[in-house]
Amino acid sequence: MRKVISICADDFGQDQAIDSSIVELLASKRLSGTSCLVDGRSFQVSVPSLRQAPGQKGLHLNFTERLSDSSQAIWPLKKLIVLAYLRCLPIEKIKASIAHQLDLFERHMQQVPDYIDGHQHVHQLPQIRELLLAQIEQRYAANPPWLRYTGAERINTPEGRSKATVKPRIIAALGATELARLAIAKRVTMNAAFTGVYDFSGGREAYAQWVQYWLSLMQHGDTMMCHPATQSVEGDVLGAQRVAEYEVLKSAQMRQWLAQHELTLA
Repeated sequence: MRKVISICADDFGQDQAIDSSIVELLASKRLSGTSCLVDGRSFQVSVPSLRQAPGQKGLHLNFTERLSDSSQAIWPLKKLIVLAYLRCLPIEKIKASIAHQLDLFERHMQQVPDYIDGHQHVHQLPQIRELLLAQIEQRYAANPPWLRYTGAERINTPEGRSKATVKPRIIAALGATELARLAIAKRVTMNAAFTGVYDFSGGREAYAQWVQYWLSLMQHGDTMMCHPATQSVEGDVLGAQRVAEYEVLKSAQMRQWLAQHELTLA
């Protein structure tokens, strides 16, 4: 029995080198979808090509990176996490920013989001997750977008890679279980398990090894995130590793690995 999975690229709209790689990979059916940074400097320029591309289009909810003058409610990630867990985030400001980002997505994409996730997984943090689900219920009650679940119970990291072992667990611990509980109560669908988390280093060879490992573990309904680009983006901490991801995802081997593990992209 073939297993249907999702491979979703983050950060559409951050830079045209990112956007062009994603449109290409969507067209060649190497991706299931992409999530958009609607305040990104290239988003509005690149939207027409994304609208014509196949695949799902989601919102990459952002509260940690000031990408343009219109970016609202931005904090450094560590500070945002602390404020969220102390429940000290300004409710009205968070609510307004979620609505603003959804409005921009709908206006420029000319559709409602197929799914919603978070830049640096902020969608699962306390206060943000409750306000996001309230917006989903208010706007999309009849057909809500699915949400990214970051739990990785089945997706452990390879033996001996201790540096990367902790990261998926930290991400999941920041709110995966509680977001899932709240989403289920509101009948909002989520992916089954999540992967694609690593230390963003090692170039093409290392990423190819990671992808083969993740695909070998993925089951029906799982999601893998990725961050491709056709060239290194200036000032981007992911740098050349984005190019490595793009090269692996577009390779002939990628198609072979999917077939080997009886995986079909959603």
